[in-house]
Amino acid sequence: MIKIAAGILFLISIVIAISPGQCRADGGWQAVGIRGGISATPKHEFFHQYEAFAVYGLPWEWRATSGWGLTPQLNTTAGALLSEGETVFIGSAGPGLSLDKTGNGLALDAGINVVILSNDTFGEQDFNGLLQFMAHVGLTYRFDGGMGLGYRFQHLSNGHINGRGNPGLDLHMVGLSWHF
Repeated sequence: MIKIAAGILFLISIVIAISPGQCRADGGWQAVGIRGGISATPKHEFFHQYEAFAVYGLPWEWRATSGWGLTPQLNTTAGALLSEGETVFIGSAGPGLSLDKTGNGLALDAGINVVILSNDTFGEQDFNGLLQFMAHVGLTYRFDGGMGLGYRFQHLSNGHINGRGNPGLDLHMVGLSWHF
């Protein structure tokens, strides 16, 4: 699913790049919010994740005259990953892209983050390292007044950087956000 979303974002970015439009250079904080979710696939343990997040828009934006555009951003999170009565810190930061129309409405975003865990073992589930990677794809609906409601699918993985197994974790996440 993430490969399909990345391919769609790539094709849309090419269309936007060759269509008449504009490229602005005014980055800044775009959104803050909270998110929570549950395991999407069976594992040895059942997981919950809760986090606060902030999105910083990088100083580039490609918009077609229709208002649709692609915005690069920096995604940051800090929260808790829970399973088997154990709670650990999970924090992440990384680049992303958002496809949306100026103003309110639906936005598609995708990104890849570097993740730090304070512990990598939950009962029988061992993520094989405190350093992980996360890829996500999601949809957010932005209402009048700045509020947003979103869903995202995310995959946590050690990317085989530890030379051991790569169990990974898929999560369904739902979030409430405030857009500036």
